[in-house]
Amino acid sequence: MAENYLVVGDDKYIREREIQKIRDRVLAAENRDLNFSVHVPSDIVGVKNSLGTLPFLSDKRVVLLNDAETLSDSCAEAMIAYLEKPCDSSVLVISAAGSFKKTGHYKKLSRLARVTEAARPTHETMKKWIKGFFGNEGIGITDRAVELIVELKGVDTPAVKSEIEKLAAYSGGDKIDAGHVEKLVGRSVTESIFKLVDAVNARDAEWAFRIIGDLYNQKKKPTEIIGYLGWYMRMMQGIKRLSGRGLGADAIAAELGYSAAYVRRLTGQAEKYSAGKIGRLTELLLQADREIKTGMKSAFLAVEMLIVGFAGKS
Repeated sequence: MAENYLVVGDDKYIREREIQKIRDRVLAAENRDLNFSVHVPSDIVGVKNSLGTLPFLSDKRVVLLNDAETLSDSCAEAMIAYLEKPCDSSVLVISAAGSFKKTGHYKKLSRLARVTEAARPTHETMKKWIKGFFGNEGIGITDRAVELIVELKGVDTPAVKSEIEKLAAYSGGDKIDAGHVEKLVGRSVTESIFKLVDAVNARDAEWAFRIIGDLYNQKKKPTEIIGYLGWYMRMMQGIKRLSGRGLGADAIAAELGYSAAYVRRLTGQAEKYSAGKIGRLTELLLQADREIKTGMKSAFLAVEMLIVGFAGKS
């Protein structure tokens, strides 16, 4: 098989990273700009021209076709025809979202090009990636801090990457704990979540949706809001469990990795929640997460219905 690639999956960051690895392996740095071109599906003529152009001061040229999931049938067939008789001096890289796998074109292309997966990582894979990042930086991080990053940011690779890079700079080389992660999220976001829960408990829908709007204005995604609420409910659950064992604020803070003052504030809120209520609200969070991942609802609608459900269960 000639050296051509199909990079497919829903994690755009991983797709871009894999494409960069292919480009850097094939092309020397000094000739890279002269032998690398990027195209969109509407520019299929440009793709063909680039593939047929001899490389300049290099053995190969790399031609990238992005967003292949939007290819028309005729353009997809043109790419299939090319790959059946590819040019030895060109490397075609086709990048597509995961939905492309459901098409007949994918089956044909996957037999003609080397497939590289760029699926969204699982939560466990993301945790290993975070630990690996800090290990490479020579910075320690607690398991609870890693879990909290994933709780708050999910498996959004670019968002997680941005946060852990900030954490690495913020730490100054010191070990990172859950308190550092909470501070990084930003007091304004934390306060907004506290206010959102207060609005839900008060069954004040107008107030709750105003806060949701503020979070969107802060460029927070629906999945992040679900993550924040999930973090909050886990904190309530943890505090209820530990206080039920007779532990005071200092001991609970040590267990959860937060300051005693912070835990005292949360303890006052935890008194409003029974174990049954926490369970019911957690199930609503899981349901919203499932509906987004399966495409049953848009992310924005799922958050709206989640808030309505929270208010109804409070």
